[in-house]
Amino acid sequence: MNNTVPIETDRAALVGARAAVPTPSGAPPAERHLRIAPPAPSSARRPGRSPLAGALVAVGVVLAILATQLGLSIAVSQGAYEARALESEQRDLTRVERVLSQNVDRLASPQNLAENAVALGMVQNAQPAALRLSDGAILGSLDSPTSEARGNLIPNSTLESMPVVDAAGLLVSRNQLKASSTAPAAAPVRWKGKLPGPETR
Repeated sequence: MNNTVPIETDRAALVGARAAVPTPSGAPPAERHLRIAPPAPSSARRPGRSPLAGALVAVGVVLAILATQLGLSIAVSQGAYEARALESEQRDLTRVERVLSQNVDRLASPQNLAENAVALGMVQNAQPAALRLSDGAILGSLDSPTSEARGNLIPNSTLESMPVVDAAGLLVSRNQLKASSTAPAAAPVRWKGKLPGPETR
């Protein structure tokens, strides 16, 4: 009767134990048992990506970047054009303002005022009188003679383009006023007597 009892052993542990046992220098190494690895689970496998899809994604990203850059360039250039137009408009308005201020200075000049006074038929008093407000005394004579206002003794070429007020109070050109002054017209009626003044007391 056989008294041996079968013992279940782990084959991997047995192989490890054999590998741990030193072998004599002349003996061949212990034989290893090789086996095929089990297949990987299906969930761990990655599906293969198509290189065409990756190329299309890359081209789309590049096109999006180029379109964004083009839009920014158009916006910046449009702003530059608008700034240039506003600068030219400001320059034109500055020129107009300069011309208008020069015209105002010409109209306010004493020569222009004197010519307008002559055109309106005003007279000038060589010896004007004054009223002293502290005691109401009149300084000077109210019977001083008046004479017609004289025009400019020195002509001013800058006033030739400016209008003049005629006797009717309308703005007319200087050439038209000169033409009407050369035409025969009724002589202006000179004021006789004292100039009227308001009663102060």
